[in-house]
Amino acid sequence: MIQLKTVYSIDNGPNSIIFTEGKKDSITGTHNDGTFTGFIEGNVLKGTFHNTKVNASGLIEVTFHESGFEAKWKNGMEPGPMRGKWVGKLNGDSIKSESTKISSFELNIYTGNDEISEILDQLVAQSPEIKEEFSKQLLDFVRENQEFLWLLPAYFQKLYQLDWLIDDGELDGDINGFYSDSQFADEMSTRIFSKQCMYFDSQSSLFAWNEEDDKVSLFNLILEDMGITLEELILSYNSDYKSSEKIHFIKFINILRTVLYASIVRAFYSEELDNEDIGYLIISPLEDENIYTIEAETSGFGDALAWAIEDVLYCLRVNVNNEDYDEDWGNYSKNYEKIAETINDQESYNNPLIEI
Repeated sequence: MIQLKTVYSIDNGPNSIIFTEGKKDSITGTHNDGTFTGFIEGNVLKGTFHNTKVNASGLIEVTFHESGFEAKWKNGMEPGPMRGKWVGKLNGDSIKSESTKISSFELNIYTGNDEISEILDQLVAQSPEIKEEFSKQLLDFVRENQEFLWLLPAYFQKLYQLDWLIDDGELDGDINGFYSDSQFADEMSTRIFSKQCMYFDSQSSLFAWNEEDDKVSLFNLILEDMGITLEELILSYNSDYKSSEKIHFIKFINILRTVLYASIVRAFYSEELDNEDIGYLIISPLEDENIYTIEAETSGFGDALAWAIEDVLYCLRVNVNNEDYDEDWGNYSKNYEKIAETINDQESYNNPLIEI
């Protein structure tokens, strides 16, 4: 009774969800605030969700009927009573319909890797003109919000995955019409990551030179560039989601992603740095001199940094949560030297957006 690749509206509001089939008969639901994955028996889908907006995960159970679905959920992975409620209405708008409007894919300061991935999943079966229109929309968004430069390599990585699935016969569609990395570089009229590249020293962690030729830590560098204090960053992190105060943290974490991605790419081209050095660079946000002060006044800030690092690694074609890597890389404490070796072996850092 579930309708795949069809839009369901959620709770009679502007949000929507689309269900697609994944590997080993799994089902993935992709919506405005995140994703969930599970397996369906009859008309009931049971699985786990991750809400990227509030960094929450838990259990979900979706019961489908002819006109939509009803869902219930709970935070946390431990078994227990489901308390949340969710209602979806089937409106019959297949994502393969040429009438799909690109304006429905709004890019804003809350846009992240999951949102870009969701949009590309929906557009892969569309016409080249619609794909080109979205590429232009992404280009304009990045031009206006330079802290989101990291979204471009995330976009390229998703296209790489889609192209692989298409070639392997697991997905219908093509990537014709989507802008390539060289097209973005040409349209931006520069190698756009040049300004964001910082430099790495194995003894001093990640730093940059300021106007007085002093080393500045990564956190302090970003705070200085934003014109805010560490206390204001902490206040922003602790504020309500989508409040005006929250914008400082959102901008900070996106600048961090952009700077870290650009720095890692530059580091791979340095003859002075080995995989151990670059592995330390990857994890350097968790080693910053300000982290103890921040964690004493927040809850979950370290997790937010870890997720930001995972986004950067995704841009470099590394999914640290892939089951194939569990044995070598562990779980919370990952072997970042091994990750650096993997990135180097596949040369996923080769990008015309970066000035070498």
